[in-house]
Amino acid sequence: MPDMREEEEVVLRLDRPTAAAIADLLYNIGEHQAAGMPIAELSTDNSERVGRVLHDLWRALGVPLPYGGVRAYEPRRRI
Repeated sequence: MPDMREEEEVVLRLDRPTAAAIADLLYNIGEHQAAGMPIAELSTDNSERVGRVLHDLWRALGVPLPYGGVRAYEPRRRI
């Protein structure tokens, strides 16, 4: 991954449903970390929204994309 200066901004624009899906997911992850609460399964629509954000974020950070950047099913990966 190319070096980025710490002060360099990474900006993603989200529509309201995507922003809500990300906010809910982050909250659930925080509750899972803090108290062991199960992470609720995402709906298909929200899963696709979160996947698009992750794709765009990887691209903005210069992280290589699986399958050459094709927006299709992407397997879970640990980073």
